[in-house]
Amino acid sequence: MEQTSWNVGSVPGDVRLAFGRVGEGPEPVLAMHGITAQHRTFNAPARYLDHPDGMVALDLRGRGDSEKPSPGNYGLDRHARDAIRTLDHLGIERGVLVGHSMGAFVALHAALLYPDRVGGLVLLDGGWPRPEEEPDEEEAAAIAEGLERAYSRLDMVFETPNDYLDFWFPGQNLTLEDLPPDLADYYLYDLEEVDGGYTPKASREAAEEDGDSFSSESPTAGAMRGIGCPVALVRAEEGFFPGSRPLISDETRDVMAGALDLRLEHRLQGANHYTMMFFESARQVAATIDDLLRQR
Repeated sequence: MEQTSWNVGSVPGDVRLAFGRVGEGPEPVLAMHGITAQHRTFNAPARYLDHPDGMVALDLRGRGDSEKPSPGNYGLDRHARDAIRTLDHLGIERGVLVGHSMGAFVALHAALLYPDRVGGLVLLDGGWPRPEEEPDEEEAAAIAEGLERAYSRLDMVFETPNDYLDFWFPGQNLTLEDLPPDLADYYLYDLEEVDGGYTPKASREAAEEDGDSFSSESPTAGAMRGIGCPVALVRAEEGFFPGSRPLISDETRDVMAGALDLRLEHRLQGANHYTMMFFESARQVAATIDDLLRQR
């Protein structure tokens, strides 16, 4: 199986941002990952994309090879400004933003703060409206459980990369050679060497601060009505874990459809919040990005 080849670069500024780029045209789409991830989340969608200008995928501040400022320097406002700073660096006047999970909240926030700079949004299992009343307790508990598992690994040191796979695939005794190249590359890039082995690059302090930010400052359905650009929504059939409830229910989807200019949507059968970005689901993710670009 072919592996995605990224050209790496960085955005200068008060916090240097690392990115990977596929394609060389003047208007790539700008992609942003989830709360503890990094740009290799987009390995497969970037390769399947037909858009001739390709994709630039960011390592958000505090993740991957981007700089990790001190606590107090994260949150949706800062990530949204980083997205626009990246468009400036690329010379893009009005860009299409793609966000998976927390990246979708960042993309929405950027569209609200900088409406003249965002020409389209592709929301991948994220960006649901902040409830104006108390959220559903079961849904909130499921999200909290998924986030805590993602956070927990950030404090760990793994003797080898294969030991890191045991965290994600317990009891399966997998090695990197057992995985598709896109997925193996994702896990390798996720790690950095430290004394005693390897640890994830993402900062736990950044993740926790951002978690508080998007749960308290992300837009309500009413605020979403201020977003004027076309939107595509892709939902996974399952949540963080196999068999779990989807993060975006049909009812939440209906609220989003009433608030946004929703042009395209897909529900990925057999995929969860993580697997939707790899395997065959990634083809549909890429096709949705391409379709939205054609509709602008």
